[in-house]
Amino acid sequence: MKILRGTFFALLFAALALPAFAAESPWARVVVIGASASGGFVLSEPFGGTNTTKCKLHNYLDAAIVSPHAPVKNFGTAMFFLSPDAMAVQEVQAATNAQPTLVVAVDFLFWFCYGAEDSEAARVQHFEHGLKLLEQIPCPLIVGDIPDASSATNSGIIGSEQVPSEATRRAANERLKQWAAAHPHVTIVPLAEFMRQVKANEAVKLRTGTLPAGSTRSLLQADGLHPTPRGAAVLSLGIWDAFLKAHPKISAKEINWDANQVLREGLKKAAP
Repeated sequence: MKILRGTFFALLFAALALPAFAAESPWARVVVIGASASGGFVLSEPFGGTNTTKCKLHNYLDAAIVSPHAPVKNFGTAMFFLSPDAMAVQEVQAATNAQPTLVVAVDFLFWFCYGAEDSEAARVQHFEHGLKLLEQIPCPLIVGDIPDASSATNSGIIGSEQVPSEATRRAANERLKQWAAAHPHVTIVPLAEFMRQVKANEAVKLRTGTLPAGSTRSLLQADGLHPTPRGAAVLSLGIWDAFLKAHPKISAKEINWDANQVLREGLKKAAP
């Protein structure tokens, strides 16, 4: 009996010394949080509709993932701008409740730099608050930097008083780099450069090819701010490209890099 008892406890201690489970794939439970670029927005459908659904980012992020995974969840909303602080808290809570293995927050910080503020100093403080909220997310996190959306005032989609100064916007992006350097689980997507290239109708380089100059302005809607379905598909591949560059041990074969296929599959997922 003593031998059996000793063997039992030896096996028990050995089992306790092992990890409870193998590290999960980052693709297992992907969650999206953010504003209208994530949640989808079309000016002719301010309260949502078929075309809006086709612009929701998660459809294309999901379509690009080859590895087995749960359907990508999207807590992003076009209503984010109405109350960024309250909406952000709700989205971060919803995301953490979903026990994500990866969170995509490509436009989460946009309204922590843009929006109605009393001063540029207030924008800086608000941006810090947005970063603080994101610190509650413990898993790998993908965040977009702040683009120049000043041209969107021409379409009336945002007011000129909501646009930060160029100096404030650049300072926010420098602060984001510093913050990400202190949080190794964070990957920055160069959303600002993507927006600049697309608005200028310049060539956009993808992981496996290049969209030629003169063909990329169609990735943005006429409002100059929100992606079209094809734009959402291309942006999704840009997001995954940035993530894999930051995590080279993850195989690039776990993503479908064909933008046309991702667009087609994403549209299928968006279908009623």
